[in-house]
Amino acid sequence: MDFYEKWLEYDYNPWILFDSNGRVKTLNQEAQFLLAEVTASEVFELAVTYANQSYGFKTTMIDLEFGKYEFFGIMVGYEDNENIAIRLYQRPPERISEPHLQKLSSHNIYTLINLAISTSSINRKHGFTTTLDPAFPEIKIDPEVFVKILNDIIACMEDSDTVDIQLSLKTGETIKFDGKRHPIFQLSIYGNLKPECNIPLLKKLATKLNGYIVKKADHISIEAPLIV
Repeated sequence: MDFYEKWLEYDYNPWILFDSNGRVKTLNQEAQFLLAEVTASEVFELAVTYANQSYGFKTTMIDLEFGKYEFFGIMVGYEDNENIAIRLYQRPPERISEPHLQKLSSHNIYTLINLAISTSSINRKHGFTTTLDPAFPEIKIDPEVFVKILNDIIACMEDSDTVDIQLSLKTGETIKFDGKRHPIFQLSIYGNLKPECNIPLLKKLATKLNGYIVKKADHISIEAPLIV
C-alpha cells in the first residue's frame, strides 16, 4: 500500500467504492464495520441518490444513523459510468471519559431482567418472550439504572403485540475504559416502536451503564461492558 492507500484504509470515516451494479469493489476498515449495521445496497442507493447530476464530486450535509453509527454528511464522487464512491462523515460518539464505577455491584442479570418484566407487565395487556444466553456470570452493574433503562425501553414499545427480549454476548468485540478491555453484552428489546420514544434520554441513561443505545426499525439495544 502506498501512503494514499494507507490514508484511506485507516481513515475514521467509512469509504466505499462501488461498480455500476452496486457491488463493492473496495472499502476501508471503518466501512467494513459499518456494513455490519447496514447493507451495501442501502449505502449504494444513498450514493446514487446524492450523486452530482454530472461527473464530479458532491458533498451533502445530512444526518444519518445506522445502528450505533451516526453521520453528519456524505461525499459522493464519480468520473465515469463504471464506478461511484461514497465517504460518510462520522459524528464522534459520546466518550466515556469518567466511567461510572462507584455504584457497581455484582448482580444476576437474569434476575434484573425478570424484575423489569414484572414491573412493566402491570400496565401492559400483551406479554413478553425472552431468548437469553444462559451462560452469563454475575456482572458488576448499577441495578437501579439497568432496571430503569430496560423499563423505559419497554415503555417505548406499542402494547399491540408481545415484546421479545434477547440477551447475548457480542463475539469478538470489546470496549476499553479504566485501562482495561471488557467484552460487550447486548440486550435487545424487539417490538413496535412508538414515534415519541425519547432516544436521547435513553442514550444519556446508557452512559451510566458505561454503554450506549443502538436503535433500529424493530428494536432497541443496550450495549455495555460485561464487568465481572
